[in-house]
Amino acid sequence: MFLKISAFVFIAVGFAMVFLAGFFVDRFNLGKDIKCDFEHGMNQEELEQYKRSRAVLSFKMLGMLVALPGFQMI
Repeated sequence: MFLKISAFVFIAVGFAMVFLAGFFVDRFNLGKDIKCDFEHGMNQEELEQYKRSRAVLSFKMLGMLVALPGFQMI
């Protein structure tokens, strides 16, 4: 019973991270530390959008890694 409850907790937290990734990236300004090798070919707005998109993708991947143990427990 404990394993089923913890599995659903992992899955719920992971999916919450995936669906709220944009909110967390904006709230905690996670895109500011993203490095870009070709920033000289972009204007400032494109660069900020690129960094935000990469941060959102990374956060979503982390959320799926959090949900993975829950799927394995089930």
